[in-house]
Amino acid sequence: YGKRIVQIKVIDDTTTLTTGDGKIYFCIPVDLNGYNLVDADAFVSTVSSSGLPTVQIHNLTQAADMLVTNLIEIDANEYTSYTAATAPDIDTNNDDVATGDILRVDVDVAGTGAKGLGVILEFQLP
Repeated sequence: YGKRIVQIKVIDDTTTLTTGDGKIYFCIPVDLNGYNLVDADAFVSTVSSSGLPTVQIHNLTQAADMLVTNLIEIDANEYTSYTAATAPDIDTNNDDVATGDILRVDVDVAGTGAKGLGVILEFQLP
């Protein structure tokens, strides 16, 4: 109950995934004020032949990573993180968002040959 899903296309389907902070920035709208991040997933349009594409969600406004220990990982030869061997670990000390917060998507590991990137973030009222 009270869940909202935000899906963001970070990198177009023909562009090879590379590492780096700030692949895309987006602003939290009024409708998500006071919500908590409860799930985070990612997808690619061309799979990585080796290595795990790995994504972090960073709240620029609060200067805090929203995922700890386990980030969003897409296993080699998989399109999505839904079946990843390791699920993302949301930092409950930094999972809340407010109107106007700027979130960014960081790519920590690109994998080999992966193309395109999207993230799916699920927010819920506490």
